[in-house]
Amino acid sequence: MIDFTTVSREFRSLVERRRELLTFLGSAFAAMGLFLQNVLKGGLPPSLVQIEQHGFAFYAFVLMVLSLVLALRMAKLHGGMVLNGVLYARLMQEQDFTRKGDPVRAARNNLLGVSFLQFVLVDLIASFSAAILFLALSIPLLISIALAVWIGAVWLFLYFRYHHKAASFALKKAAEEACGPFQKNEWEDHVAQSMQQANQGMISEIAFAGLIVFSVFESLSGLGKIEAGRQADLPADAILKYGPWIYSILMVVTCFLEMLIYLRVRLAAGSFWMQLDPTDQPFRPLKLTDSFLGYFILAFLFVISLHVLLVLAIPSLEQHAAVLLGIDAAALFLALLGEQMTLLVAGRRSKR
Repeated sequence: MIDFTTVSREFRSLVERRRELLTFLGSAFAAMGLFLQNVLKGGLPPSLVQIEQHGFAFYAFVLMVLSLVLALRMAKLHGGMVLNGVLYARLMQEQDFTRKGDPVRAARNNLLGVSFLQFVLVDLIASFSAAILFLALSIPLLISIALAVWIGAVWLFLYFRYHHKAASFALKKAAEEACGPFQKNEWEDHVAQSMQQANQGMISEIAFAGLIVFSVFESLSGLGKIEAGRQADLPADAILKYGPWIYSILMVVTCFLEMLIYLRVRLAAGSFWMQLDPTDQPFRPLKLTDSFLGYFILAFLFVISLHVLLVLAIPSLEQHAAVLLGIDAAALFLALLGEQMTLLVAGRRSKR
């Protein structure tokens, strides 16, 4: 028997756990960044000189293991969400007060869905950490990058494997078992709590992006203070040459993915609201809302990250401040335009 209360509670619990995992990873990334800066400045006590001599390897190993374990947990949580999502869609086929559910559609893997994008983000941080670890172990740059990409690809394979197993099991269960009865007020309570979770999720995405960006700024500010003759598992010239590139690319990709995730959660929150009040219009563009201001923060962080990467990629832009600021303004405008166009499309679909 498929029970509505069990399915809805489990789904919300999975969403909550997924959000807390991201918060933990962001905090760990920021804390390990501070640790690395203290190592580079010689701030550890003499009794920990061995860790100081292998500071980058220690930093990267801890961050890589945490990221890989968290990515695996998120993949497992995604499998649970697929299972309960299919069962929820099956339950929605039995009611007559909202749109009908589609278990087959719920079982599909959405490459622009929140679960997949968040997994990719954690997997990216794991690959980033692995690349630094291999470099610290004196493995050549290209081989280090190839190994890091391979690790990310293996974890991506596991994600799709968990999705396929959960979807197959859920579809079989939905086809074989009957649905238990539930009332409209139970469904409304679930939708209201899901909407609240979505609003909290948008705040969490901003916090995660902020932790990554400001931690990277802290790390970049410390790279220039490395003493040329200081003994470490990575030579000072390699740190100064590749460090800003690695950190800046990570910062830009993180902010871009967070903007996509934020938009997906924003659409989910609007959809929940429309289910509770079909007369409302939560997707109206050109309206100053709390969700728009949250997206603006992410877009601003993305522009700052892009600014740093452009200065690295095209040093001559520093001599043309007007051009650089024009690129920044154009990037911000396109990011905000994308958000408004997304709301416009979602609004038209909701009317149909």
